[in-house]
Amino acid sequence: MNIKLMEAQSLNQAVELSDHIFLKQPEQPSMGQSFPMIFEPGISHSYGAFDAEGKVTAFMGLVPFTIRTEAAMLKTFSIGSVCTDPDSRGKGLAGELLNQCKAHAERSGASLIFISGARSLYTRASCRHFGRAMQYRLTTQDALQLKGKLQGPYQVREMTPDDIFKVHGLIEKRTAAYVSSANDLDKLLGASAFSNVIQLEQKVLVAEQNGTLVAFAIIGVPGTTMTPSRPATLIEWAGHDEAAAYLLSEAFDRYGLQELIVSLPWQDRELSGLLEAAGSAVQSMRNSGTLYLVNGRELLRQIAPMLPEEAAGILQAEGDHGPYLFKQGGESVILDDEGLLSLLFDPESPHRTTIAEATDTVAHGFTLRPIPLPYTEGLQYI
Repeated sequence: MNIKLMEAQSLNQAVELSDHIFLKQPEQPSMGQSFPMIFEPGISHSYGAFDAEGKVTAFMGLVPFTIRTEAAMLKTFSIGSVCTDPDSRGKGLAGELLNQCKAHAERSGASLIFISGARSLYTRASCRHFGRAMQYRLTTQDALQLKGKLQGPYQVREMTPDDIFKVHGLIEKRTAAYVSSANDLDKLLGASAFSNVIQLEQKVLVAEQNGTLVAFAIIGVPGTTMTPSRPATLIEWAGHDEAAAYLLSEAFDRYGLQELIVSLPWQDRELSGLLEAAGSAVQSMRNSGTLYLVNGRELLRQIAPMLPEEAAGILQAEGDHGPYLFKQGGESVILDDEGLLSLLFDPESPHRTTIAEATDTVAHGFTLRPIPLPYTEGLQYI
């Protein structure tokens, strides 16, 4: 079996294999349509396993992204559309593909790989659950309560093509977001990747106030073509928190919803507060999928612009995969890869308590804030 970087002429085979494995209903759009960043012609970062006749028998999609989080720019990859022909399973092909993707990311100078799955293939290979998010389940009663608490007034309508720059501008103002152009946004909206995966129809609502577009919400709703695999789901949002909450409440009447799942990264506190005040059921969870630390030293270099000057030298990497030392006030705490990811991205990390107790961070005037990340089941889902 030959494992190698995909070439343009082989991507159609990868689409056929992905369609065979992942499409649950004949009405679902092809994976090639839903995931243009993986399958469209261009420079491919994905890897495949080929048999002696040159047929693709296993595939792993790998896509580069830059994530802006406050002042820092993270060089990352995302892995998705991972599949193996049933006749070729049990040969360790997916593990070999994952090793190739890790090496590719290392050579590229990436710090992180986000993986859409969380099965043992990944967790055995040092891919870890990460971050923190809150999931809300809004009912029709919650939506009524929510709308009654909002000021407004807002004018709500579906997005039109001439809104593209306004919507893109709202995304650029988010605390943490995937870096993309208006053209990228245009393609991703047309692809409807995550909505297609969960067999929902994608809708984009915008809210205007005094003639200005102040918020948008991308929502997957039950349609007439596919049988949904989950209730209506918020895919992406940006803008004023109250206007976004109004859009969520308005979606119930507009699309006849009975329930709406809203998953928010931990930093979306204002919108979370509005949903909780409306009485929505909520549970704390990790961000979606798993995360692999490609290179700890590189990650610390990439987050440096968002750290204050007094943080210089406090968090150090002795190797590309640690150990990592948090040093302050003559005391230090040692972390491994898992500990570093927990400390940096999870506001509920137990390592925060350990470090605070060991180094007395409050007395020394510096506490490392958790770094916000986008929720990964969004518009850039791979």
